[in-house]
Amino acid sequence: MHYDPRIDLKPAPLKYNPLNALVAPRPIGWITTVDKQGRANLAPFSYFNAFSSDPPIVGFAPNAHPAKSQDKDTLRNVRDVPEFTASIVSADLAKAMNETSRGLPYGESEFDAAGLTPAASQNVRTPRVAQARAALECRVFDVIALPAGKDGRSSHLVLGEVIGVYIDDALIGANGRVDSLALAQVARLGYNDYTNVTALYEMRRPD
Repeated sequence: MHYDPRIDLKPAPLKYNPLNALVAPRPIGWITTVDKQGRANLAPFSYFNAFSSDPPIVGFAPNAHPAKSQDKDTLRNVRDVPEFTASIVSADLAKAMNETSRGLPYGESEFDAAGLTPAASQNVRTPRVAQARAALECRVFDVIALPAGKDGRSSHLVLGEVIGVYIDDALIGANGRVDSLALAQVARLGYNDYTNVTALYEMRRPD
């Protein structure tokens, strides 16, 4: 089939927008921010990725809440305190990550609700997830307003410069590389589907 998403996001026989299934797997940015009072907010974003290696730039897209049509706490926080951390989700943290997607009242701790521990960062005020085996400390570079959706809700792209990197020493092999299988990173597919990194193969670029 072929269709124009500007006309219909899910024409028959599709029952759901297939974009998340087609552009996948997507790494999950487990984003921590803080408000003006220093209270931490933790939320997972599957619209997350790296956009530059030097300088290292990562970004995530906090869409407005579909029912309330209001900005998420994460976006509110990075506007007030332009820093965030992105903790990496390993397979053993998948359930805890999912728990932090629960909508809590502003100011309530997702760390407490999910049984997680905040760990102090070195270069930003925002903590990382202590249980995560890797994390990025980021300073907001830009917040870009994206086109509104068909339902009118807003969407933004938050870009951050990575100014600190935490890696569990046990993940670094004798070859100086991060062991992707040991990290067992979780990624999002379409619908409610996820996958873990359990296998890999090498493919070198042509000379």
